[in-house]
Amino acid sequence: RYIKYSRSVIGNTPWERAGMDYQIFCLHAIWNYKEVNRTLGTDTTYVTIIRDPVELFESLWVYAGMDNYYNTNLETFALSPKTGLFANRAYKNLGRNQMLWDSGLSARYMDNVTAVKHKIEEIEDQFDLVLMAERFDESMILLKEKLCWDFQDVVNFKLNARKESKKTTLSPEARAALKDYLSSDYILYEHFKAKFEARVDQFGLPRMSQELSVLKHANENMKSKCGLKAADNDKIFGANKLWGQGMVAYTADEGADPECRLFSLSEMNFIGELRDIQAERASRIGQKMNIDLESVDEQIVIKSMNRLPFNSDGFPDI
Repeated sequence: RYIKYSRSVIGNTPWERAGMDYQIFCLHAIWNYKEVNRTLGTDTTYVTIIRDPVELFESLWVYAGMDNYYNTNLETFALSPKTGLFANRAYKNLGRNQMLWDSGLSARYMDNVTAVKHKIEEIEDQFDLVLMAERFDESMILLKEKLCWDFQDVVNFKLNARKESKKTTLSPEARAALKDYLSSDYILYEHFKAKFEARVDQFGLPRMSQELSVLKHANENMKSKCGLKAADNDKIFGANKLWGQGMVAYTADEGADPECRLFSLSEMNFIGELRDIQAERASRIGQKMNIDLESVDEQIVIKSMNRLPFNSDGFPDI
């Protein structure tokens, strides 16, 4: 969350101890190309996504409860001088120029245009494809093309969306102030927005229109087959309940198809299932290699833990 990813943080997991190969690197991390490349290997395709910085900041503010950290509302924060508490990143890792921060740019360089442009060049060099949240379906078509996938591989439904009532309405003055506050992220955003538009043009607008129509049809078919229905997350319990308040969750006819349950499953429960599968694979490898993956080398754990930040309760904060 506020240290760059290092392979050492997974050093004592069953899958790492079993010497497993990895196919996907995802979830929250501060980008560290060298360490991710060391984890995945040199034949990896790298993909990331950008979002309008003001929209991203507003969403982050509500989702992470940043009003509780700053003890004010977003309108007031946007129009206030960024001194004292307002100068800090919320919870050490959330706030100004979040895309550059997550890309590994230190907070002390956020106003250094040269450093920002260098980071943008670095991202362009390291990533094969930069998608756009505002143009998600077009992004899925480009991703499908890049990875030689089929339409069924990019069928999607919006998870973790907020109810309209939970979105913050900002005055034009507050929005303009936030745009200035997030100016470095806008340099990154506008750069890759132009690259994205050029890529769409290169793909071909008639072809894109046709493929978007096919994807829309595939999404509707899956939604119909699974009986997917939007539901108030505050009233949902069990595996489909999302983290956070005021979210839109899904319910599904889980008996229709095994995939239907996965489409409506909350992200944390979905990750939990993936980890169970990964642990099972590691166990099978361990048995073949006669490795005891249940035993823990305390010295390895201590060395790994020493590399991690800790929260106020003394637990590792990653």
